[in-house]
Amino acid sequence: MKKLVLCMAVLLVAGSLLYATGAAEQTPKTTPRPAVVKLQVWYAMSGASGEMFVKQAKEFDDARADIELELTYSGSYADTATKVSAALLSGNAPDVAVMAAGQLYSGERGDFSMEQLIEDPEFNKNDIFEGMWEYAKYEGRIASVPYGISTQVLYYNKKIIDKAGIDLSNPPKTWHEFLAIAKQAQQRGNATNSSDFWGFDTSDGVWLIKSMLYQNGNKVVDKQGENIVPVFQDAKGIEVATFWKRLVDEGVMPSAQHNNAEKKFLAGNLAFIAASSNRISRWTTSDTVELGAIPMPSFTQRSLALGGNGIVILTQNEHNRQAGWELIKHLTKTENQTAFALGTGYLPIRKSALDSQIVKDSLATNPNYKVAFDQLATTWAYMHFGEMGSMDANFWYALDEIEKNVLTPAEAMDKAAKALLKEME
Repeated sequence: MKKLVLCMAVLLVAGSLLYATGAAEQTPKTTPRPAVVKLQVWYAMSGASGEMFVKQAKEFDDARADIELELTYSGSYADTATKVSAALLSGNAPDVAVMAAGQLYSGERGDFSMEQLIEDPEFNKNDIFEGMWEYAKYEGRIASVPYGISTQVLYYNKKIIDKAGIDLSNPPKTWHEFLAIAKQAQQRGNATNSSDFWGFDTSDGVWLIKSMLYQNGNKVVDKQGENIVPVFQDAKGIEVATFWKRLVDEGVMPSAQHNNAEKKFLAGNLAFIAASSNRISRWTTSDTVELGAIPMPSFTQRSLALGGNGIVILTQNEHNRQAGWELIKHLTKTENQTAFALGTGYLPIRKSALDSQIVKDSLATNPNYKVAFDQLATTWAYMHFGEMGSMDANFWYALDEIEKNVLTPAEAMDKAAKALLKEME
């Protein structure tokens, strides 16, 4: 939590200072192109995702005598956000970054050069799912390229579900139906006889609550004239927050323990967990969990907020910018990005991937991945804006206060909205 708040604070300061100094408005000077362009690339992916990214980036590096990559693992999403913000202030930012919400770092500086770059006929922008382009926008304008895109998946431990005698061949369609099933798992499925056993939790409550809000007809934020304003505190938002409180009050979800959700699940002490689709590649071989997945329940409409990372070009150097674009084209070719997605649990960003045999084979042999893939049809992207980090931090505070009975759902959502408005002002 402290790292998240620090990250967002640094981001806001960095964006404001850079905008104030007019850094993004400066026109790069034309200089002769060096024989070899050295490109600094930071990436916020580890494990299978980081390995696959590095492999494909090195393939590009080996094939281009005129471009030399310097690849640096920059840590978690939060760590990378803090590092990039500080690097922009000091003038030592990488040329390219693979990170969450990268469009904040270009869009807030008024840098929308990506809009011209994606017109490259070799790129085929129309082959990328429209919802993923929405995820790459800053206040409605494209400022990055989608890359490691994911949705949350509702995973379950088959050992627990079998012990509880639950049949998921016809999975629950609504959250209220799911609550009843999670209660059954809680009461009858404790296969480990643990005193710390639960029916449901999520490793990212803020991501999930955004999906739930939109499922209930709430846009989270809305644009009114030239201003972006929070709307998650309206009656539909309060309905969602009230259901969230029910999960805790009825003993299905532990209070304020989301950081431990994955550990509980992998230890066999959690029946269901809402987590990123990229966990499919990590958890399929778990010794303690027999992994299953079902579509995410909904309220009034099926919908899931997209998540994950994108690629953003941060350099103002004309030659490095073009070299960065060449790298992006390589990484987002249908065959490369599809292989990356299937090897990591992320989702293919290109429509042309649907026709590839490798995708068809994967969907046929991996039912968990098929659940994540099929959810693409109902995904959406919430609006990215400068104070989005503050909004997420306020959401965390609100969920914490709701779960601990510090405030009512209505009071917590109203407090979060007022805090965000104050930050915007």
